[in-house]
Amino acid sequence: MKISTINEVISIIANIGVIASIVFLGLEMRQNSSMMLSQTRNEMTQNQMETQLAVVENSDYAKIHNALRADPNAFPVSSSEALQAYFWNITQLRMWENEWYQYQNGLFDETEFEPRLNLWRNSMSNPYNILVWEQQRLNFSPDFRELLDNLIQEPNP
Repeated sequence: MKISTINEVISIIANIGVIASIVFLGLEMRQNSSMMLSQTRNEMTQNQMETQLAVVENSDYAKIHNALRADPNAFPVSSSEALQAYFWNITQLRMWENEWYQYQNGLFDETEFEPRLNLWRNSMSNPYNILVWEQQRLNFSPDFRELLDNLIQEPNP
């Protein structure tokens, strides 16, 4: 066998190895992307549950929450109850902004994200939540502000 033939065979084998490595790397990257997507979704769900558990596990806060739903002025602005509710609402808004960001980056498809919008629309029909939003809206990203402002303007069914 000639040396040039041996070199060609070795070159073909090397090229096949490079192609196989690229395909394997692509599959690994795809698997890692899916895993990161799953982990991010899980963390977002965990955050939602922890926030909601704050109301479930704390009967005092549940009373504050209910009082403010019935009357946005139920507590003086400087009271500890008003402060608790205020920061809880800011936490909710920050969580929503993160969900919006994740949606914008393809973490949710339209059918998965629509129920979140319905929840936000319903929550933002409450005068107290609107009050907190109006005071804090400039602390959020412009695209999220626009989304939430539009939800507030929509008639609630």
